[in-house]
Amino acid sequence: MADLLGGLIDGPMAMRTSEGVAQVLRKAILGGVLAPGSPLRERELAKELGVSRTPVREALFTLQGEGLVDLEPGRFARVRRVTYGDIAQIFSVRRVLEAHAAASAALAQNRQGLDRVADALAAQQRLGTDGTSLEQAQADLAFHEAIAAAAGSQLLLTLVRQVLAVTVTYRSRYKYSSATLKRALKEHTAVLDAIASGKSERAEKLMMSHIEKSSSMALERLKELDDA
Repeated sequence: MADLLGGLIDGPMAMRTSEGVAQVLRKAILGGVLAPGSPLRERELAKELGVSRTPVREALFTLQGEGLVDLEPGRFARVRRVTYGDIAQIFSVRRVLEAHAAASAALAQNRQGLDRVADALAAQQRLGTDGTSLEQAQADLAFHEAIAAAAGSQLLLTLVRQVLAVTVTYRSRYKYSSATLKRALKEHTAVLDAIASGKSERAEKLMMSHIEKSSSMALERLKELDDA
C-alpha cells in the first residue's frame, strides 16, 4: 500500500486525528483507490500516513459504523464488499430517513442550516457535468447531508451519513449525463423550496419521490456495471 494514499492527504495533518485518517480512507474507498476486499492493516496505514496506530484503529471503527469497512477479529480490516441487494435495502432506508429529514428541516426552519443546504445546491450546480463521477457523487452527498443537518437531530444526521456513505461508494462508479443531472438539480431545487417555505408534507413527498427515482436509475446502472 506504499504511497497509495499520499496524494489524498490535504494540507498538514489534521490527519493525525482519527477524523483526519477516516477522511483519507473514506476518500480512497469512495474514489476506488482502495477496492472492495482490500486489506486495511493498521501498521501499514499508520506508517504510510505518518501517524500512530491509535487514530488508525479509531478511524477504522468509524468507517465500520458507516458500512465502508469490515473488521475481522484477530486479523485485520477490509474494505467492505457491498452487494446489489445491500444497495437496494439501503435505498429503501434512505427513502424513509431522508423524507423524514426533509420534513423535519421544514418544521425546524433553522436559517443557518437552510443556508448550508442552499450553498450545497449552488456548489452542485456550479460543478455541473464538469466534475468527475466522484466529485458529482460527493456534491450530491453534501446536499442530502446538509438537509439532514438542518433537521436539528444529531442522531438522524448520524444515521443519514451512514446510509449515504454506502450509496455514494457505488454512485461514484458512474457519471451523470447532462439530462440526468438537470433532472436531479430540478428535484433538489423543489425539495429546498418546500423546506424553506415550511411545507413539511410537500418536502417529505418530494424527497421520497426523488430518492425513488434516483434509486431506480442507480440500481439499473449498477447492475449493468456488475454484469460488465
